[in-house]
Amino acid sequence: MRLLLLLPALAFGTALRLLAGAPAPLVTRLSGHLSHAPAGDTVRLLINEQQLKTVLSPAGDFQFEVKDLAAPLPVSFEYAGQRTQLYLTPGDQLRLTLEFSDFDNSLVYSGRGANANNYLARSQWLFEYSPPGNDPRPMDRIGPATTPPEMRQCADAFRRKRLAFLADYARIHPLPALFQREAQTTIAADWAIALLYYARRQWPTPSGETLPETYFNFLAEVPARELSQHWGRSIADRSLVANFTMGYQNRLVPAGKLSADPAQGPRLYRLATAEVGAGRIRDWTMEVLLTDNIRTNLPGALAFYPTFRQHNRDSAMARDIRQAFVKGRRLAAIQQLSAGQPVPAFILLSNEGKKVTMSDFRGKVVYLDFWGTWCGPCMNEMINFAPALKQQFAGRDVVFLYIAVGDSEEKWQKTLTGKHFTSPNSVHLRAPSADEAEVYQVNGYPSYYLIGRDGRLIKKYAPRPSDGVETVAAIEAALKD
Repeated sequence: MRLLLLLPALAFGTALRLLAGAPAPLVTRLSGHLSHAPAGDTVRLLINEQQLKTVLSPAGDFQFEVKDLAAPLPVSFEYAGQRTQLYLTPGDQLRLTLEFSDFDNSLVYSGRGANANNYLARSQWLFEYSPPGNDPRPMDRIGPATTPPEMRQCADAFRRKRLAFLADYARIHPLPALFQREAQTTIAADWAIALLYYARRQWPTPSGETLPETYFNFLAEVPARELSQHWGRSIADRSLVANFTMGYQNRLVPAGKLSADPAQGPRLYRLATAEVGAGRIRDWTMEVLLTDNIRTNLPGALAFYPTFRQHNRDSAMARDIRQAFVKGRRLAAIQQLSAGQPVPAFILLSNEGKKVTMSDFRGKVVYLDFWGTWCGPCMNEMINFAPALKQQFAGRDVVFLYIAVGDSEEKWQKTLTGKHFTSPNSVHLRAPSADEAEVYQVNGYPSYYLIGRDGRLIKKYAPRPSDGVETVAAIEAALKD
């Protein structure tokens, strides 16, 4: 009977817990004191893409409360142009103190979470920020006479020193297992970045010598999968991944320029997969390599693109590359827009709703006009001078091509009809954006271009209809070519 009486009480307690919901998330606090810090700035804490701000009191004190920290995370602390890395775990009650004039060397943490952050502070000072001593960092050792074995020996020794410091520190000041693994990944990545930087800076030599392939055997020791998980967590982590992918890009294509040979793409993917795996590090490297070549080497990028599409699994990356190609083609066209070069291609709709391209006019001279109904000088040319010019070349192999920029469909159509701008030897198109004008380097309206029968540019910024005899002579000369 006594047990039966307890059951309703237990059920009632369960119901109360359900009504109360899940436990409230732990509040993470970071407070501190900055001795002799300059006034007038804001204390900032960067967590992922989120930036928290607070004031520094006249006494040099500050405090942050983070209520939505879901997992341990590296963050950045900033004040008055100085920055340091922290590691916050949900529920940490961390206090930071420093002397501002000795920012990096004087950092000390106390409270819950202090061990990991004191390790970071001392490690950053010893291995990154302190003046170089008798045991130089690998980057400081790189010089014209540094041989590959010397570079590897220096990088290996520096890596061992950092790992030993981590192990010794953890024995005295217990560190979370996850934090230790992430610190080991960072040390390995920095080691690989130094070795890749040496390869990029020193090789090939002026005489054409290249590094032996065995030099890159170190890549088998890079924890690529773990490194990829660092992306996007903090400024320092993004820089770490970016520095590795940039260095590795140079390892794949030392000159930075992709070949126009389509077979290069599969070869590079096979090599990268063997060295860093088929994960995000490989894919990010390929994206950077392709993007750089879209800007500077469009033929090589186009040859590489089918292989990239075959291996890519990231829709956002695919979108970014497509957009880069649009800009790259536009830039390539701009760079090539000079006399004797083929004019940039486009596809636009005419006032009759037909698709029109530049290739439609092969065999005829094209007098191209970028204009707009909103442009007073344009309308003056169209109304007072263009009709006579078109009439003078009626029945001959000349097309008067008009591209309206910045006009709505309705206003453009009404103007063409109301002002009687159409004629048998004219074609009227409307550009929904300024893309075509940008490609043709339009620097003012109206702008005219004279294009030969072969689709090559004869003259950029050709004379206007109002220039009379000069314009007629230019078109006549084009007809004779």
